[in-house]
Amino acid sequence: MPRHGLGAPLAEAARLEERRAGDRRAWPRLVARPTASRGAETAFLLLLGIAVGEALVAAALLMGWLPGALLLHGPLCLALLLVRRLDPPPAGWPGAVLRVTMALLPALGPLAALGGLVAVAMGMPRGLRLPEGPAPEDPLEARLAAIAAAPRVPDGLLVEALGDVLHWGTATQKARALEIAQEALRPGGEALLRVALGDPDPAVRDRAEQARPTVERRLLARAEALRSAARAGRVADRRALARHLDRAAFSGLLDPARADACRAEAAGLWQALGEAMPEDAEAQAALGRDLLALGDLASARLALEAALARGVATPAVIGWLAECLFRLRDYAAMDALVARWRPVLEEEAAGMGTLAAPWRLWLAEAAAPAWGEWRA
Repeated sequence: MPRHGLGAPLAEAARLEERRAGDRRAWPRLVARPTASRGAETAFLLLLGIAVGEALVAAALLMGWLPGALLLHGPLCLALLLVRRLDPPPAGWPGAVLRVTMALLPALGPLAALGGLVAVAMGMPRGLRLPEGPAPEDPLEARLAAIAAAPRVPDGLLVEALGDVLHWGTATQKARALEIAQEALRPGGEALLRVALGDPDPAVRDRAEQARPTVERRLLARAEALRSAARAGRVADRRALARHLDRAAFSGLLDPARADACRAEAAGLWQALGEAMPEDAEAQAALGRDLLALGDLASARLALEAALARGVATPAVIGWLAECLFRLRDYAAMDALVARWRPVLEEEAAGMGTLAAPWRLWLAEAAAPAWGEWRA
């Protein structure tokens, strides 16, 4: 067969396909339109239909045919009830005009329909913004509601969450945060009030100062109630009293003399608990913290080292012992302590806890070549 005998039909078929493709490109393209666009078009068509119907009502009125005008106007108003069930609902400026027209139509009739058409024709006024759905929920309001509903919130989380409210919230939100801070028996409330006392907003500081005496009285009243219960001699009651005394002493809300008195009483309770149960690591750690705050460094060192020996290797206990050794100027023991528990401290420094930043700085200084020179 000649070479051109097959090529001619193929070339003709290719030209025919190109012609068809060109015709297809010339056809109008049917594409899916956004829902909002379809809703706006629906609103415009409904307004147009209402205007036509009300034009007939106006003509009947001009002719003096009142029953006919009422027969036309009544079904139009009733038909508007079906508009509320449209899916998608009328959107955009035409949708807003349609909703206003629907509200005014039963009373104004043709005037409302004419006004709606004129409003759509003129377009949305410059500078006017239609609401785009419900406003987003205020994260600070959500945070306050969640904390108010939660029975217990960890101290650090409470202080961090409500500290943001005190920094960024409105006056009403700050007042609600301070109401939570006044709940003296709620964990973290005193710490939050202490944060509020240093807030840059003078109004927040004044409100915190007003709340401070009330919280102090509640702390002391709770201590007295626990003291009465502890006279029965039960270990659980004495432990609860010691914990509360520490909480009050380290809250930063008591005057220094009263805080030291609470620490001294708590230290006596922890010491008695530790002597009765030598394996009680909590008693040893709390005793060391109280003695460190009272300035009895030698006894604090013994108690904190006993707590570490009993397995309480938390960053807080290690930090108290490190501070104690630093104040005793036993730098070799402090270096050995940091080297011994460095994995624990590095894990804490990599996190987001309250001691993360101090330990990052401490570990960086300890790794610097000039650490020994700085100590000297």
